[in-house]
Amino acid sequence: MKLDKEVMPRSRVKVTLTAEGEDVDKVFAKAYEQLRSEGKVPGFRRGKAPKAILKRHYSDDIIRELAWTAFLEDLYAPALEDSDLNPIFRPEVPSLDEVENFAEGQEVSVETVLTVHPEPKLPDYKTLKLIKARTEVTDEEIDEQLEQLRESYADEIEVDRESVAEGDLVRVAMKVIAPDGEAIQETESEFIANRDSDQPVARKLSGHIIGQVVTDETPISEDFDDEKLAGQTVTIEATIKSLKERKLPELDDDFAAKVDEELASLEELRDRIADQLANSKRRAADRNLRNMATTLVMRASEMDLPQELIDNVTASQVQSYMQYLQGQGLSAEESVQAMRDDQDTVSSQVVDGLKLHYVFQAIADQEEIEITDEDLEAAIPGYAAENDIDEQMVREATEVHEEMENRLRNFATQEHIIQILLENAEIEKVPWEAYSLRAKRHMDQYVEELRRPGKPDEASKEEEMQQVTEPDSPTETEHQAEEE
Repeated sequence: MKLDKEVMPRSRVKVTLTAEGEDVDKVFAKAYEQLRSEGKVPGFRRGKAPKAILKRHYSDDIIRELAWTAFLEDLYAPALEDSDLNPIFRPEVPSLDEVENFAEGQEVSVETVLTVHPEPKLPDYKTLKLIKARTEVTDEEIDEQLEQLRESYADEIEVDRESVAEGDLVRVAMKVIAPDGEAIQETESEFIANRDSDQPVARKLSGHIIGQVVTDETPISEDFDDEKLAGQTVTIEATIKSLKERKLPELDDDFAAKVDEELASLEELRDRIADQLANSKRRAADRNLRNMATTLVMRASEMDLPQELIDNVTASQVQSYMQYLQGQGLSAEESVQAMRDDQDTVSSQVVDGLKLHYVFQAIADQEEIEITDEDLEAAIPGYAAENDIDEQMVREATEVHEEMENRLRNFATQEHIIQILLENAEIEKVPWEAYSLRAKRHMDQYVEELRRPGKPDEASKEEEMQQVTEPDSPTETEHQAEEE
């Protein structure tokens, strides 16, 4: 027996199994033995008919089919199992019609193509260069939060005037007018008159009086559900019905106590807001740092994902998404249309998800990561928080459901890998407001450098020179991710 392998694109392997004549004779002998024990040959007791008599009594096709079944069971299947190829899908069993020269005493070769799990070519994931946002809280940010609190605690006061002033709460009757003049929607809404508002109607209210109409032209996107309106411009007519004056509370100790009776002063309120903002920034910065590390390694890894695997997983995701949409009240037809609109997004997510899965698996193998029971217990709080479920529920489900234990094990493995990425990374801290732009630019340029270790591209070098000469963008470099 000889087994040859030929690597093909898209993580496929062509396997050629060659059996010598003596191996083929063994499976034919098994076929004859089966005919002896199960068939009936006139003049012979069951199990006693000679081979020559069996060949005369049974057609060549029957004998070859039985021998072929024995070949697949005794030679083909064991050879594939011993090949360590680990196919993703069950191999297609070749039929006898596809094989030439399958006869007693003759050598025979059988070819089959297997789809196997891809083996990523990993970058040097222990020398990552990452960017992290600094999380200092400014007085301006605290003031902005305080102002939002004041807005939420504003008193609404009836006033004896008809003219809308800036900051008034205004109730309007709204009509949406189609291009042909038809009113397609009528509602009542409230707006805070504000010339800097994101809402067009709210920007136009100040200075008008009760009974007047303010209008706005609003373009409709091309992918709007209603084909008659998609790509068109509708008119919004807002008739002012009534108004109230909004009185904001003074920013003092009494206001702080109104927000929370445990607060003794405005300064304590400012401190609390500062802590909340800092915690929120830290969580966001840590989350973005982890995402950057895993995304960089995933994008810089080279692998040949099997198209058949992509198609299968995408089909499963599409089916689950459509069931979700229908569960939200959409009809089957509406679900199909929504799925068409999101098809590219789903396919892209599937590809990234598969890549990340194989990258994590490869790193886990390379690092020889083994998750202990203690690791599983330690992973429960993080898993519960990420999935917004109770820790005790996770613990109990893990004890009785193997699938839940596998999920938790995968989570613990991923956490271990991310820790390896971060503790070995060079992390540059940048101002919070500059992070988004710097992170995108870094991701776009650094992937190619990771793929060619030791050969940073010219764009990265030029970017580094620009950073050195930018006095308004102070940075700080650290070699370990740590709490700020």
